[in-house]
Amino acid sequence: MKKRKKLIHEKKYCSMIKKVGLVVLFLLVICGVSYGVVIAVKNINQKILEVHLNDEDWLNEHVKISRNTSLGNDIYSVTSPEGFEPYDMLYQEVIQDKLDILLEKEYTFEKPLMIYNPYGTNSLGLNIYFSTEEATKVRYTIHVEDKDINDFSRTLSNGEKDNVTTEHQYQLIGFIAGEKNFVTLELLDKNDKKISTKEFVVDLSDIKINGQLKLEVKDGESKEQLTNGLYSMLGNDSDGQDYLALYDNNGILRMETEIIGYRAHRILFKDGNMFYSISQTRIAEVSPLGQVVEIYRTGHYQLHHDYTFDDDGNLIVLANNTTKETEEDCIIKIDLDTKAVTEIIDFEDMFKSYVKTCELDDSNFRDEGEDGLDWLHLNSIVWLEGGDVILSSRETSSILRVNNVEDDPELVYLLADKKIWEDTEFEGYVYDKNGDFKIQAGQHCLNYEATDEEGVYYLTFFDNNYGKSNSQPDFDYSKLGIENNNAFKGTESYYYVYKVDENKKIFELIDSFDVPYSGIVSSVQPMDNGNVIIDSGTAGIFGEYDENHKLIRQFTAKLNKYMVYRVFKYTFNDFWFED
Repeated sequence: MKKRKKLIHEKKYCSMIKKVGLVVLFLLVICGVSYGVVIAVKNINQKILEVHLNDEDWLNEHVKISRNTSLGNDIYSVTSPEGFEPYDMLYQEVIQDKLDILLEKEYTFEKPLMIYNPYGTNSLGLNIYFSTEEATKVRYTIHVEDKDINDFSRTLSNGEKDNVTTEHQYQLIGFIAGEKNFVTLELLDKNDKKISTKEFVVDLSDIKINGQLKLEVKDGESKEQLTNGLYSMLGNDSDGQDYLALYDNNGILRMETEIIGYRAHRILFKDGNMFYSISQTRIAEVSPLGQVVEIYRTGHYQLHHDYTFDDDGNLIVLANNTTKETEEDCIIKIDLDTKAVTEIIDFEDMFKSYVKTCELDDSNFRDEGEDGLDWLHLNSIVWLEGGDVILSSRETSSILRVNNVEDDPELVYLLADKKIWEDTEFEGYVYDKNGDFKIQAGQHCLNYEATDEEGVYYLTFFDNNYGKSNSQPDFDYSKLGIENNNAFKGTESYYYVYKVDENKKIFELIDSFDVPYSGIVSSVQPMDNGNVIIDSGTAGIFGEYDENHKLIRQFTAKLNKYMVYRVFKYTFNDFWFED
């Protein structure tokens, strides 16, 4: 990597800051203002930190990888200046340079290179590096003495044919904070025959976490098996540190990564890496080893609620345009090659006449950083091949399809109660309800499933059953049979499945069941085996249900503030683990 030289004016600036700081400190001490001293020191340190953020030489000098005997024998860890966060590309490059120097030596299965959380993206992760003469794979087991915590075992993925290789680089996840973790590594051939075994201890007794180590667990009446995977808690909404947390089938925390703020929303996988949002303006691309390989920024937009990939593998993001007076009504594209940000559509243009009838929300309950007219509140997107989208609008309690969204957007339909759109120019777009059922209200988290018949498909989602529109405060949802108007207290929410027939311009409810109430946020995730994962966000409850809608297991989190935004379950096969 080409070294960036320190700039002389930066040195002078730091020197000046230090001198000024000493004078300030001296005066404050003389005056006996201890609180002022603390604030002054903090501000001075922050100024110095900002000066060095882009100084590679300074980072090289102050970031170190060294043995950490408190973690165990021959285990390395990273020390870096306080205040540096891992989602900085220069910081990641410096870490990788130092790691590459260590990797110039040869390591074996018996004596591997082991580094605790080298890239700073997994506080419960250990990276391991070694070579073998024969092509092999690795299985590992983590055991702790706490009898309430089951062993964690997985076969690691190396991305090679038959999942065997001579060059081994892995991130082991699943360690338990506050415990000594006893690890067994097994070297296997391609037929899973054991070749060799290694045992060692990773002591995380002093490691602190942000989330709960153990969730409250309750078994349901179903005796069906839980699906394989880790429940991903994608938004904790704390007043303190925000994080993404992974829990096993027993509600035990197995991975945690701190993010800058806001929520992670969902995890996407592409080209062997995973993508998740780390703030309202950034999405990180992270390798299986935990390295942040790229950061994608949203420009003058703020992401909210959802994102996906288009046909070309570019990021499609629901967004706020911060330069205008409405919010949560745009879709942007981020080109992964050029990082260019393009606005695909501003729905204010399509619904201009309706927007004029809406009012600005002046309630106290607002999302972070938002103060515009929230008339649509898009919260979920399904991208269909060819550039069509299906969207969920919380504020209008509507599901809408828009075709050819990038080039010549065409509104196809609205799935909603006709009373919501009557006396507007859009009432003709509302499909007819086929059957007598309660319409959805404030819904979230769309899932699409095609059928063999063109124009006919299923939409699965979380029906919040929440009858309130802040931008249309005079609309009475009770006339739709919806009585709940409090985001946190209500009767019940629902798992809903609509069958949509575009040929007949109708939709019908073909499946549903009651779930714990959550007026806002929340998620539904159908699994391949027929199970379904449901998160009731404001209740802090998520569970896995069998194909007959019987609860298999339920998990309850202690809320840091007021919600668990979404919970999706991922296997992480072909990422961390063998399929």
